[in-house]
Amino acid sequence: MVSERRPVPPAPAGLWDRPDMTEAIAGRDMATVLAIYRKYTGATQTQIAGACEIPQSHISEIQSGRRRVTSLEIFERLADGLGIPRACLGLADRPGTQPASASAAPGEPLPTDLVPEIVRVYPHRTAVPGEMWRAFLTNTRDTVDILVIAGLFLPDGHADLVPLLRGKADSGVKIRYTLGDPASDAVALRGTEEGIGDNLAARTRLTLTYLSGLQSVPGVDVRLHTTTLYNSIYRFDGDMLVNTHVYGAPAAHSPVLHLRQTAGGSLFEHYAASFEKVWATTEGAW
Repeated sequence: MVSERRPVPPAPAGLWDRPDMTEAIAGRDMATVLAIYRKYTGATQTQIAGACEIPQSHISEIQSGRRRVTSLEIFERLADGLGIPRACLGLADRPGTQPASASAAPGEPLPTDLVPEIVRVYPHRTAVPGEMWRAFLTNTRDTVDILVIAGLFLPDGHADLVPLLRGKADSGVKIRYTLGDPASDAVALRGTEEGIGDNLAARTRLTLTYLSGLQSVPGVDVRLHTTTLYNSIYRFDGDMLVNTHVYGAPAAHSPVLHLRQTAGGSLFEHYAASFEKVWATTEGAW
């Protein structure tokens, strides 16, 4: 039986921006979202069930991990009932609601309301929460596609990146990882444009050294490309981070789009198709 919708205790300021909550929402881990929400609001499962118009037994199963939320309707009910920002879950605004302002404080992520596939726009790559990268790597079930020139921040920031990817491959995740060929003209030109010369090629070689533990791992394919890269692409199942490239600036200083694959959407598929075109030109890294 579904309870009548009624208010739950108000969420404290900053709840949705807490690192643990951000990680849980990014991974659509609603069990953790509910646990954190209840911890800081004192809400009971019965109150949550009433506010979200979901049976209390289902709320209990979601929080215990016995029921995984996959339905768009349930995501919407949880978002609206608890006050989770819809954009964080990749949901469109409710019909008839006033879109949120696209302005943000300096250094803060920029929301977007124009394209449902765009979850958020970050002003630069370092503004993407570190917990989000971790959540994507940990929660991916089917596909990891990475297209970069060097992407050194990933192995630098995740000391266990190689064993994590090996474990994912063992569980059946298909991993395709392509870096710029450090001996290519494209990488040399990009290094010149960024003002760091051969250091970009050196960063790529260092990343390859970090990734050497992935050699001959079934399900993991590491390759090199020689294309002019306009965007770095990081795909984790239906989520994608697109790091734009700007002439004269390193990728870390350039905006990042967080895209989520949606029915009928074209932007996510546009970048996915770009990855495939580059992948078709690649050669083995070792």
